[in-house]
Amino acid sequence: MHTIMLKTRLGLIAAIALHTSGTANAASENPTALRVEPGETIPLTVIPGGVFLQIPNDPKDTLWERVPEYQVQLVPAPFVHASIELRKDSVSAPIPLFFSVASDRERLYVKLRWVDTTPDQEMASDLTRDGAAVQFALSTDVQTSHMMGTPERPVNIWYWHSDSDLAEDLGAGGFGSSTKLEMQPVSARSHYRTARLADDNQWTLVMSRPLDIEGEYSARFEPGAVQPLAFAVWEGAAGQRDGLKRTTPGWIKVDLGPLKED
Repeated sequence: MHTIMLKTRLGLIAAIALHTSGTANAASENPTALRVEPGETIPLTVIPGGVFLQIPNDPKDTLWERVPEYQVQLVPAPFVHASIELRKDSVSAPIPLFFSVASDRERLYVKLRWVDTTPDQEMASDLTRDGAAVQFALSTDVQTSHMMGTPERPVNIWYWHSDSDLAEDLGAGGFGSSTKLEMQPVSARSHYRTARLADDNQWTLVMSRPLDIEGEYSARFEPGAVQPLAFAVWEGAAGQRDGLKRTTPGWIKVDLGPLKED
């Protein structure tokens, strides 16, 4: 167990106790991030009372500098339809995705950060927008497919697209089955940073949702549970859309145990 001191604009106000299970190594791309592999478990970071984002979902808030960041590799998704096979050359090598998972006991926040040389924010017949998604298994004790679940074991997906900077709350039970849910409690905010070198340009995105939401296809973030999640990113400049994307090759687990602590 190790403790990370969380500083706010008002100074040091609290400590966040963290623990990890599974193996994790320092990420070469970011020496402060821990590398995780599918199947491993990371702890939820609980933001102490009185600490909050001044702007909802603000990815530039200094609070994030004190929240642990992890790294996972995104690989080209398996081809599940012939039309995707025709466009497979536009899928390049795996890329690192940096992510954080936190809660203020009212909302669950997922922060994503990844390199993208261009901000693609239009959708048309010849243009494709950037996008990202977080997928949650609906049952914490049953493993379903990390590729959009199955009809018997569906999943909940938070899907962000860059043209509107909005996030949609979706349910899915297999390839091509994603459906927008009646309730839309997920919100998002993104920031695209331009660096001196285009290869260092990057998106930073925060999506969040209240912890207590009722709904057949809404993930339930229960204190003490271990919540499986997975990620996907679409690169518009590469013509990626629908099933043509990069994904985590399996589930990563988040220990929600810290929510039980006072």
